[in-house]
Order: sequence, then C-alpha cells, then structure tokens
Amino acid sequence: MAAVRAILYDAGRTLLHPRPETPEIWDFLERHLGIRLERNRRFPDVGHFYYARLGQDGLGAYDSDARARSFWAEYYAQALLDAGVDLPRSELLSAGNAVYDWYQRPEQWETYPDVLEALRRAHERGLVQGVISDWGTDLVPLLHAHEVTQHLDFVVASAAVGAAKPHPDIFRFALARADLKPAEVVYVGDSYVSDVLGARAVGIAPVLLDREGKAPAVDCPVISSLLEVLDLIEA
Repeated sequence: MAAVRAILYDAGRTLLHPRPETPEIWDFLERHLGIRLERNRRFPDVGHFYYARLGQDGLGAYDSDARARSFWAEYYAQALLDAGVDLPRSELLSAGNAVYDWYQRPEQWETYPDVLEALRRAHERGLVQGVISDWGTDLVPLLHAHEVTQHLDFVVASAAVGAAKPHPDIFRFALARADLKPAEVVYVGDSYVSDVLGARAVGIAPVLLDREGKAPAVDCPVISSLLEVLDLIEA
C-alpha cells in the first residue's frame, strides 16, 4: 500500500462556512424586495432541493459559474415562495441572484476554528494539500482572503474544470495536476454522496467530516474535526 502523500479537502462546510445567519438573509431579501417578509418558515433543505432537481449524480449545478448562480437563485426564489411572497417569478429570481452575489464577498464567509491549525500541521509534515470543491471560479480569491491558500498547493473548483462532484473527472483532474496516485491521497469532505462516493470512485480513500455528530453509520472513517486527520493517517 502506498504511503499517504496528500490530504485533499472539500471547501464549503469543511474549510469554510457562511457567516450570515438566517435572520440576516431575510433582512437582505427584505431590503432587496422592499417588502416585509413572513419569517415563520425555514429555508428549504439544500441537499433535498439539489438532488430533487439534478439527480444523485450531482452533475450540472456547479460545472460552470452560470449553473451555480442559477441553482442558488432558484433556491432562494423557492424559499420566498414557501414564505408566501406573492411576486412575479422574475423578481424572486432577481432576489436570489442578489443573495448569490452577496455570498461571493469574502467577508460573508469564515473558516472553522480548526482549519488553519490543521493545514499548518499537515504542511509541516510535508504533505501535499489541495482543495477539490463544487464552487464557482471565485473560490481561489475567497480562500486567499481567509489565509487558507498559504498552506495549499492547488485549488480545483468545479466551475473552472467543467465537472462537479461526485463525477470522477474532477478528482482525476486534481490527481493529474498534483502528479498524485489515488492510493497516495486522503480526501476529506462533509457529503457522503459528493465527497465519499466521488473520491472512492477513483480509488481515493475518503474521510467524512461530521462536525455536528449527526451522520448515520457509514462505511468510511468519520471525524468531527480536521485536527483528527493526521492521527487517522498515522493509525
């Protein structure tokens, strides 16, 4: 068995999380639409919304900037419909696009407390580190703004390569870029379908990150913090 030479990571909900809480998003939508909104409904579950529209192969939503924008505009338009907003669809989609633009600002994101320390430790061990993420082409400046890139060797965003997880092409692109063999790599992400199944399909060892301890029993290692990855590799 080849020695592990690299740890690759998902980005959203693994390295970064959105800063605004739900009330701030409703405030933003109210300002954009110029109306008061009924807030007694939750936003739709993103995972259910995604798979119900695109199928479990995950193809499409993030294979270009345009498709990523369309997905999130539709998501927030649906949230407004669920909240009983009676406006033309074009206005709802406009609001969804505005939220998407809002989330492209680095200040709307934060790193998890364990991220920079985990990346630093792996860097000191001489491990290659990279990101493979379903994201728009704004991912690199976003990670750079939060000092994540200082310990990364490369970043692969799905919109830049035209393939989204769990399609094997995005993982193969990353392997080729870093001159890595699948058996030399561990991939860490928070989605079983996109991250675990996607990595495993090309022979990469997957690790599921479950920060909240809510994941069901799965057939791969599960960690609650990125600080556990090195111990897992050594074990």
